[in-house]
Amino acid sequence: MATVDNLREHCKELRKKREEELKTVLDDYFDENFITKHRPFRAVIGNKKCKPIPIHNSFGTYRYQWPNFSEELLRHELENLGFVVTKNQISIMVPPYEKGEKLSFAQEWVKKINHKYSEYCNSEKKVAKEMYSNYIEELLSIDPVRVKTYDEYTLFCNFKFEVEISSKCTTFIKRLMLRDRIEPYYEDGQYRGMKVYDSLKIN
Repeated sequence: MATVDNLREHCKELRKKREEELKTVLDDYFDENFITKHRPFRAVIGNKKCKPIPIHNSFGTYRYQWPNFSEELLRHELENLGFVVTKNQISIMVPPYEKGEKLSFAQEWVKKINHKYSEYCNSEKKVAKEMYSNYIEELLSIDPVRVKTYDEYTLFCNFKFEVEISSKCTTFIKRLMLRDRIEPYYEDGQYRGMKVYDSLKIN
């Protein structure tokens, strides 16, 4: 015969199960929205770029569902996992790591996300250097008829480097171009070619 103790034990087990479900759905969320998309986790308190992540925008959809907690208990469980939760809609931040303290579930994810992002950036920097070298070679191989000489720069008319690369790789290549004083040239809003200055120094 079932007893009230059996019922309370069932309620207790249900809560434990939902606590694990919360971790699982957060694992999926962080993996798909940060690691897979190569995004850093900046919502760490004290970080200059820290802004709460509006996680509520993704949950309640077909893809991500909170376990069936009351909102009060959900907030409590998120805090137990090491998140700082905003007062209005559920947005999260993470406290910075304190030396000697064990990492919380939240801090473990911050560490993992930012490590993967760092690896991705290093990989894209390597690709950017190789692509930039190819870029220079292509400029060198252009028919001189398409190259116009000016007083302080040379214009490689209508030159286009048509290779599909990531936005991060593009950012690194732009930094290399800025360093070497190579830039796209526009006239009346129309792209006219690539400008290579005669000197690295700005007069």
